Amino acid sequence: MINPGRSGKLRWLCRVLLSAALVNLSAQDNVDPQKGRVTANPTSGNRFSLEQEIQLGRQAVGEIEPKLTLLPPDHPMSKYVSSLGMKLAGYAPGHKFPYTFKVVRDQSVNAFALPGGPIYLHTGLIEAANESELAGVVGHEIAHVVMRHSTRQASRQMRAQLPLAILGGALGRGIGGLAGSLAQMGVSFASGSVFMKYSRDAETEADLVGAQIIHDAGYDPRAFVSFFNTLKEQSGNRGGPQFLNSHPDPGNRAKEITRALSRFPAKQYRQSDSAEFLAAKKALTGVDAAQNVDAAQNKPEPATALSRLSVSNLLDANFKSFQHEAYTIQYPANWRLDGDSASTVTIYPEGGLGGGSLAYGAMISGFEPKASASQELDAAMRELIADIEQTNPDLRLHSSPQVVKLGGLAARRLDWVGKSAVQENGEPLKERVRLIALPRKSSGVLYAVFVAPEPDFNDLWPTFERMLNSLQLR
Repeated sequence: MINPGRSGKLRWLCRVLLSAALVNLSAQDNVDPQKGRVTANPTSGNRFSLEQEIQLGRQAVGEIEPKLTLLPPDHPMSKYVSSLGMKLAGYAPGHKFPYTFKVVRDQSVNAFALPGGPIYLHTGLIEAANESELAGVVGHEIAHVVMRHSTRQASRQMRAQLPLAILGGALGRGIGGLAGSLAQMGVSFASGSVFMKYSRDAETEADLVGAQIIHDAGYDPRAFVSFFNTLKEQSGNRGGPQFLNSHPDPGNRAKEITRALSRFPAKQYRQSDSAEFLAAKKALTGVDAAQNVDAAQNKPEPATALSRLSVSNLLDANFKSFQHEAYTIQYPANWRLDGDSASTVTIYPEGGLGGGSLAYGAMISGFEPKASASQELDAAMRELIADIEQTNPDLRLHSSPQVVKLGGLAARRLDWVGKSAVQENGEPLKERVRLIALPRKSSGVLYAVFVAPEPDFNDLWPTFERMLNSLQLR
């Protein structure tokens, strides 16, 4: 026989324990949108603090805004976008970044976010969207800030192209040390740079977190999916929407957003465009046509493609030596060397480097695997390969890592194929990238990357190999 009094106490105790468990669960921050509602910003593996990220974004604003033609802040669309953005930002989880929302007078369909909160929308995108679709794009860009995609990608790049002084612990704590190291590696947060081009995993995260933000604000997240589908239909045309170049379709956008919505309470979404949005959109009429000349004058000039070099002119029987804190190496006397004795070094012939792209030459740097206590070279190589491919999405593995000997040490070698900065007949040549990695005497990995257009790589390899054979760890 069950004692009613005891049964009631058991039910009460179960309710207390369940409530405590739910409170404890809700108190745990979630940074993985695949596991439910995001409540915090991811920090694991990110070399930037939140404060550094905000300061870095402000520096990026100073770099790019002089190159943009912005709609005046008192224009009705500027006011509307700022109001919409701040409303959506109020629903963003995690740190309260100092968000700003500005309109770029540009007919291309594009939008982008900088680290720490600055967000820009092109007039071409605004004109192509209805209000819910525009809210979807803004929420998606806010999600890139929330998930810290730019600095997470920069951190991966720093691990895979890390100045050797940093491996020794010489990196300063302030933003100057981080920003200086990024600048030294040619890393930029400017619009159109590699850090404004997201991976498909980052896009999925931004979709899920963006859906959370848009839903909470009362807009239909499915409108964002329909807008992306419209852009995809246009992408078959030459010079399709720029937005898709930096925001690749992860392939299952509609399914993932539908799955995310199933976790949120049912809600009645806005069904039509507001009078404020329609009035602001009407005020855009004629703005871009009247300002096309000004916009063209303020845009940065497109990067000039490099010309193919004559390999015979690159070869030099005379080599000279370079002394680094971590190694010594010899290289052709008629080639240039950028870097110093405590940093990443780039060695290249005249005309082999341009617009931040190495087309002919070599780069020598260091890499510290996450499991820094491990001396297992293959494990470090797997991390290094993943980081390099993450920040260089055009690379395709050509050969698996092979065991080679270098100066009596066991090293690893592999090749990638990518797109060269060198063009012929308006099309980029294929590029061969060869990576050689070997363990440092203290910790981490020293690696050299040799680069040339595919048609020239084999002819240049004897020169590269002579450089490689001269490499001595210190």
